[in-house]
Amino acid sequence: MLKGLPDIRKQLHRHAELAHGERQTAAYVAQVLREAGVEQIREGIGGHGLLATIDSGRPGLGLMFRAELDALPIDETISMPHASHNDGVAHKCGHDGHMAILIGLAHWLREHPPARGKVYLLFQPAEETGEGAEKMLEDHKLSGLAPDYTFAIHNLPGFPLHSVLLRPGVFAAGSAGLIIRLTGNTAHAAHPEQGRSPAPAVASLIPALGELPGRVLQTGRFGLATVIHVRIGDPAFGTTPGRATIMATLRAWEPEDLELLRGEAVDLARKTAAAHGLAFEHEWTEVFHPTVNSHDAVEIARKAASGLSAVPETRDMEHPFSWSEDFGRFTARYPGALIGLGAGEDHSHLHDTRYDFPDEILDTGIRLFAGIIEQCGLF
Repeated sequence: MLKGLPDIRKQLHRHAELAHGERQTAAYVAQVLREAGVEQIREGIGGHGLLATIDSGRPGLGLMFRAELDALPIDETISMPHASHNDGVAHKCGHDGHMAILIGLAHWLREHPPARGKVYLLFQPAEETGEGAEKMLEDHKLSGLAPDYTFAIHNLPGFPLHSVLLRPGVFAAGSAGLIIRLTGNTAHAAHPEQGRSPAPAVASLIPALGELPGRVLQTGRFGLATVIHVRIGDPAFGTTPGRATIMATLRAWEPEDLELLRGEAVDLARKTAAAHGLAFEHEWTEVFHPTVNSHDAVEIARKAASGLSAVPETRDMEHPFSWSEDFGRFTARYPGALIGLGAGEDHSHLHDTRYDFPDEILDTGIRLFAGIIEQCGLF
């Protein structure tokens, strides 16, 4: 491992920034890449994204490796020297570690330059909101990019340290955020019958949304509807509510199942609103495609992992993960694979306020990516 790589990771952690605001993070990444000898860097792609290119100048495969720039709106509750300086913002998903792995790979490639082909190091903004990948792919600054394969690592607490987790086909679920708005009419709290409160409709919709996947999906198909926020009226004891908002996240492994859930959820909400005499509006946000791994890319990663002594096991996952990843936008465009890297069976879980990326797996991530480059014949 590059001697100062944990320090780079901790510097990224100190200055965590939210989606669409990763300006300082991107500037720091570009700086350390240039210090690693990378000369070709495109910046400001799809927001604050950047792409670094290591070009051998000779024909060969093009391989793209992705990391994420953004952090989460979560408080830092653990005391440590590299705690986030930004209140309410912290790297509780390990994106600081994923960036450090790519930076470490850039240093490794300076010592082991590819003999053929190209290596692209892509740093994506706004992963947590499911917007950054699409914005990068639509940006003209990324025009002409056509890698033969694309890869990314995600650290996974709950699995043995340094273990590699693979799955061809769907690796992580697709998801979509649904916002439902119901409008009735306020009245004096002493005369609720004179108004049209959305409270009964909300009370009906909360369990109905949760039961929706089991009702509309075929037996054995995974689906989940989680109500994550509800607001009814305003805190005024003299007034019955006239407005309500329900926010829910819908998840499914298969794209067609997610689309079915989306349509059924809107239909359910619309009918419920009509039954209670309420106006109805809805919108979608933070839509993630399922992350689908290509068989060939998974086998390349498997061979690379098999050559690493630090990897205690390579595990094939029976089922996809229920969380979502914006990397699915890239694997829908290019053959690729999202690879799980065990962060420790007892490590704090992702999005936990107590989480911090385990520096022990930085070197494993770098060597896994280097092994993929070797398996693809760039040396």
